[in-house]
Amino acid sequence: MNHSMQLSASRCLFFSTFCFIMLFAGAQEESEWEEIEDMPSNRHHPVTFTIDSFGYAATGWNSFVGPTDDFYRYDPKKDEWETLPDFPGAIRSFGIGFSYKGKGYLGFGANLTTYLNDVWEYDAATESWAFVTSCPCSGRRHPALLILDDMLYVGLGDDATGDLRDWWRYDMVEDDWDQMDNLPALARHHPFQFVADSHLFVGFGHGGPIIYRDWYTFDTEDEEWVTLDDFMGEARVAGTQFSHDSFGYVLSGDGSDHSFMQEGEFWQYNPRDDDWTEMPPHPGISIWAPGSFVIEDTIYLFGGENRQTGNIQDEGWKFQLKDTPPPPLGNAEPPSEYLRLYPNPVGSELWIDASFGIVSIEVFDLSGNKVMHEMGNTKSLQVSNLDAGAYIAVVSKEGGERHIAKFIKA
Repeated sequence: MNHSMQLSASRCLFFSTFCFIMLFAGAQEESEWEEIEDMPSNRHHPVTFTIDSFGYAATGWNSFVGPTDDFYRYDPKKDEWETLPDFPGAIRSFGIGFSYKGKGYLGFGANLTTYLNDVWEYDAATESWAFVTSCPCSGRRHPALLILDDMLYVGLGDDATGDLRDWWRYDMVEDDWDQMDNLPALARHHPFQFVADSHLFVGFGHGGPIIYRDWYTFDTEDEEWVTLDDFMGEARVAGTQFSHDSFGYVLSGDGSDHSFMQEGEFWQYNPRDDDWTEMPPHPGISIWAPGSFVIEDTIYLFGGENRQTGNIQDEGWKFQLKDTPPPPLGNAEPPSEYLRLYPNPVGSELWIDASFGIVSIEVFDLSGNKVMHEMGNTKSLQVSNLDAGAYIAVVSKEGGERHIAKFIKA
């Protein structure tokens, strides 16, 4: 082969390799939303939560009957909705829900005659609802509700008098309510909220003629509010939110003019840095008051109202969240020697964060069988081929010392 032919072949090989790398990188960077089965009936403001590997949606506003008491379960493996017995409490819309310790919680909201202040618990094992408590606060629509360390926090929203900024704590063990300090900002309803990295976050929302973009955390140890940096994007209200792998997320909703945004905006919040990163938007314009739940590593979005057409939707989409490292430790000093495996439970990629150099990693099932063995200073393991269940990781460092950690393959 002459020199020019060798050069041509080299260029072709380089070009082919370059194209493959670019296509692979693009595939890695681009995650797409996919359609899921429509809900059995349309609605906005569904109350949602996740228990085990199922998503649940209850109540909300249906275009035919208004406030509802119907109740549904979504199976992601079958991509099917199942109609469950009706929620036994008062019919309602504009309520709020949360998942905690394998149970679902639903409360507050309003119907055509009454602002509600009750809280209910759903036990999927017995497929039954139980009344938990009534808040000594006023009944309200569109509040924030969060649960952390057996404490239920609720506040903000609106009642017959208008927008609110009060904040209450319910001790789920002692069955006792306390009023906390008010939000250090203007009253509002329909805020965004989530628990991320064991902290409570609340902000945005609608008060009077203003849509907000301010952001706060409630310090549960000092029992006080801390003002954070304003959100970097457009002010917003009436979307949906969730947390996953120590990050928080806000998704869709109305923009600063209380009308639709041109894209179904999706943002990830890093609680350690008080910083936001934009994610791929869902299809179409933004949606007012949709529902959502996270099952394993996937976010499911459904329902809500298309503010451009006025149609209440039953359509839905899903988005695969990448396995992401937890937020950096910021200014906090890590322990002198530590090992962290995350996310846990894990779907596909298990990250290893260690303060020491790793020589090898062995993974065993609970019967003692070795199922993986990686040599070198490994930072992550691909575990998608492992069966669902519990595993033990034995991480060896120089000198022969070993660290042991357990993880769950979802």
